[in-house]
Amino acid sequence: MTLSARYLAVGALLALAGCSTTAQGPQSSTLTPQDLNFITTAYQLVHFDLNACTFVQKNTLEPQVVPVVDKICADAREYAPKIRAQAAENNVTLPNTLPTELKAQLVTLNYRPQPNLSVAFIRDEISSHESALAVFQDEAQNGVNPTFKQVAAQTAPLVEQNLKMLRAALPAGTGE
Repeated sequence: MTLSARYLAVGALLALAGCSTTAQGPQSSTLTPQDLNFITTAYQLVHFDLNACTFVQKNTLEPQVVPVVDKICADAREYAPKIRAQAAENNVTLPNTLPTELKAQLVTLNYRPQPNLSVAFIRDEISSHESALAVFQDEAQNGVNPTFKQVAAQTAPLVEQNLKMLRAALPAGTGE
């Protein structure tokens, strides 16, 4: 291997080492993998929402979808600092990138929303909220960290309410 190839390989490894799609607790932490999965999912849902909102709110949406988009975006802006605070209180390092599937949804939303931007946004939000609701309910019932359990129990009803709102806003004939 040539010297330049070695530098390139080391650079690639360092770049990969800097990306994390999961939250990390300190070695001395009592956080379980489930607790870390909860804070990871909560953080990623909020940041997926914030990224999607940045794009969709700059575009023309179907009128009946606008209040739903506004609510989802407002909730994401409200919860982002709360999640960061919970992570900081527990010495958790949050992920610095979204998982591949959420990145792919954002790319599709930005470049090829099918059948249109309103429907694509609602479908993506339904999918992410369904995943989040399952994780939040599981954390509320089975988590170990009392703070995370409380946050999950308090937030799950909002996620469930938003999921119902999203389903109701999906234009007729476009299905999930």
